Amino acid sequence: MPYSATVFSVLIASPSDVPAEREAIARTLHDWNALNSQETGHVLLPVMWESHVAPTMGDRPQALINGVARTCDMLIGAFWTRLGSPTGVEESGTVEEIRWFLKQSKPVMLYYSQQRVDLDAIDTGQLEKLKDFKKSIRDKGIQDQYVSPDDLRQRLLRHLTIVMRDMSVSPVVDARVVKAAKASTEQDEPASETGKPAKAPSKVSAKADQTVWFEDYTDRSFVVRGDTLPLADKLRSLGGKWIPLKSGGKAWNFSKKRLAEVAKAIKIKPILREPEG
Repeated sequence: MPYSATVFSVLIASPSDVPAEREAIARTLHDWNALNSQETGHVLLPVMWESHVAPTMGDRPQALINGVARTCDMLIGAFWTRLGSPTGVEESGTVEEIRWFLKQSKPVMLYYSQQRVDLDAIDTGQLEKLKDFKKSIRDKGIQDQYVSPDDLRQRLLRHLTIVMRDMSVSPVVDARVVKAAKASTEQDEPASETGKPAKAPSKVSAKADQTVWFEDYTDRSFVVRGDTLPLADKLRSLGGKWIPLKSGGKAWNFSKKRLAEVAKAIKIKPILREPEG
């Protein structure tokens, strides 16, 4: 059945050593669309240089990619051991794209692979540049680590659910959204650069108060906010209404008389938070 939707172009950015991750990101965007587009009225369109940039003469290659990139609404990037090749403007094309998006306050979501690597084959200079870049943007955008392309897909899908909840036609991700996205995957962090063993990716927990919470909405109602995608069927069966919020985004709305009932059903504490923002 046809429906109207707002299309958000999503640039997939990365160096050359993560082709599987590029495909995983594109597949995750399609997965998100299948689950959410009709309900939210939002569609995420993957944009990749492989399919969207045609070679021409008269300009540096990265400038051609930038022309496409700067029509996009958000950026999702992946790294492993490389930062990429210098462009004459930045350390790499990927870095040039990321810094532009950050400067425009557009959503940036970056993921760093913790997969094992053959130390004899690694370019240590590239690895050091990547570490320096990570330090330079440590507190900017949404950043996470992953142990496999499947783990990346799970984490990205969770973060997209949170980010897209508050997106508008002119998307900007504020500190509140970044904090919520980070909290959604803190419970299953992969291995760090210290070399500690990675934990197996875990499923979203409906008991995690930091990812799903109750928020005061009106004198007579409250809303369920956070990463509610895994709970959608349960909330719908409880009689919840998926409504657009006055502050932007959407959430599940219930009468305050049912707070205890809903809390028991989804196994979180019946505590109302003050409205955010």
